[in-house]
Amino acid sequence: MNEYKLQYHYPESSIDTAYIVERTEAAARKTLIKRFGKEIEIDDTELVSTDANATKEQERETLEKIKAMVEELGHQSYLKTAFTGVYEVAEMNIEEDAAYSFPGRISLLEEQLREMGSKYNAAHSDAEVLRSQLDHAQEQVDALKGRQLPAWLQSAAYGLVVEELAAAQKRMEQSAETMAYYAEAPQDIAFAEAVKSYRAAKERRGVCEQIVKGLEALTEE
Repeated sequence: MNEYKLQYHYPESSIDTAYIVERTEAAARKTLIKRFGKEIEIDDTELVSTDANATKEQERETLEKIKAMVEELGHQSYLKTAFTGVYEVAEMNIEEDAAYSFPGRISLLEEQLREMGSKYNAAHSDAEVLRSQLDHAQEQVDALKGRQLPAWLQSAAYGLVVEELAAAQKRMEQSAETMAYYAEAPQDIAFAEAVKSYRAAKERRGVCEQIVKGLEALTEE
């Protein structure tokens, strides 16, 4: 974009100066009149830069023109397919004063997916181990039903299960946050993995709640 230095004045007023970024001198003059009124008189115009950054409004207007041009090419357009997701990145750059690129966003999402995948695998492994431990604990609780347990043992078992119950609830909340983050893109792998993690944690919570109820029943007896 070009940056122009324009000197102008109102009738019977001193000369003022304005700097306007536009593609051409004619466009700069038009913008100046639009901004300050038709009654101004332009005294001088000078090109001061050919490498100026466009304003956000100009960026938005250009983006809308590009969208309209691509839309006219039809639903099966090669360009329309290629531009999928690009508009959204451009809008983010404009609104957030950022410099994201489509490949960069993909790389970032892939990195996030790998990180989430590692966390999910770790959580899944922990859940399997815990499920096995809880199943064993449940068997022990069932075997001990009808028998009087020492108070210290009941208290210790209850504390452990309650702690695991809280951990399961926390993991559910974390998975729910991830699902909410990717709610507008449910086709993403991250969303599907979060759903799996949420379900596993929910199942884990259910087992813990059953054990808690069993221990509480023993205490009541």
